[in-house]
Amino acid sequence: TNMSKILTIDELIDVIQQLEKARFDKTNWRTLGGTLGLHPNTLNMISANQRGDTDGCFGGCLSKWLRRADNVDKVGKPSLDTLANALEKMNGCKAQADYIRKLAREGDTGKTGEKNAKSTGPKIDSTKKSSKGGGAQARAGDEDIDGPDGQDPPQDKKCRKEEFSEDLVKDIEILLLPATDAEEEPVMEYLKESPEGYIETSIDGIVKMYIGYYGKRKVIVSKIAPDKTMQGPVHAAIITTKIIERVKSIKHVVAVGVCFGKDPEKQELGQVIVSEIICDFVSKRQGEDSELRRGGDYEVNRETKEMFNFSHNLVLPENIKVSPGPILTTPNVIDNPEIKKGLFDKKPEAVAGEMEGAGIMAAIGYVPQRVGGIVIKGIGDWADGKKKAAEDSKPTAARNAARYVYAALNK
Repeated sequence: TNMSKILTIDELIDVIQQLEKARFDKTNWRTLGGTLGLHPNTLNMISANQRGDTDGCFGGCLSKWLRRADNVDKVGKPSLDTLANALEKMNGCKAQADYIRKLAREGDTGKTGEKNAKSTGPKIDSTKKSSKGGGAQARAGDEDIDGPDGQDPPQDKKCRKEEFSEDLVKDIEILLLPATDAEEEPVMEYLKESPEGYIETSIDGIVKMYIGYYGKRKVIVSKIAPDKTMQGPVHAAIITTKIIERVKSIKHVVAVGVCFGKDPEKQELGQVIVSEIICDFVSKRQGEDSELRRGGDYEVNRETKEMFNFSHNLVLPENIKVSPGPILTTPNVIDNPEIKKGLFDKKPEAVAGEMEGAGIMAAIGYVPQRVGGIVIKGIGDWADGKKKAAEDSKPTAARNAARYVYAALNK
């Protein structure tokens, strides 16, 4: 049954989303972790790694549970049944336990079934306002972090497949480009809320695209990298070129997902970076004694910047922080503090780094009169040799970026 099915780390985002829909108070993550069998030392380490960030700690706790750390198997192997039992043991969480059981009965378990049930959990503010500096704080709305406008999650609409045609994509102006599965998943959660469902199609049977409403705007979503070998600026440029050649109405291309941050003293994991300039560190001249950057800087055009401007009165959960600034694009996964320092020494005003932006900007450079590009990504790690320690933050970073884009397109 869905209740007894053993869960794995691949289902981390699904479990997070189900607890959010159940209105679980994330500030109780430590109690939940202990009840599920995690040691106090493990919970303390999670808190230290996440610098006390509630969302990061919540995700880190569930990640350790799904990886069956400490005494998890003695308490009960990860399953919805074990989760519901743990919630029932916690003060004030019986409604959440009942909700998890109801979801399982109705087949609403993320990968084991699509959403069919409306939330019956109590209305709880699961966000926690951060006191750290480092970025403009977007205005909090009256909604919870689990869905737009604080409403109960709507029923999922079925996806239908259609052959690509000009009529199918007519007048669509926005292209959203997550790079990986983990970055695509939270984007698709919003697309699935389209009032009339969403459409799957492809260009030449190669470039898969989804079409639907993201907030109030109709968009195309296409994943850049179906596997890790395709991450980076080259495939980003190829996918962008393919789509804008066939969808003539596209005006804004958005790279949405996860980036690495510059300074943990001034930024925090999960913070959303909205690029003002994309700095190309892909091309460089390597001499015997020196290395010269050859790539240029791409400025986000006025119309695209205005559409996704962080200073607008966007409705966001108050724990999502937002900062503008230049962002670096490299062709490599950076996980070395010296390499990271070398990059930021060459562009000290940059605030973060990622792998796709410059490729997208290079592609749209051939049609600059009608297409603008921007990078909107959440900080998932610090590229400091400790990516493993920060890996639990990446789902939160991806969700925050997807939520920011939703807020911008729903105004």
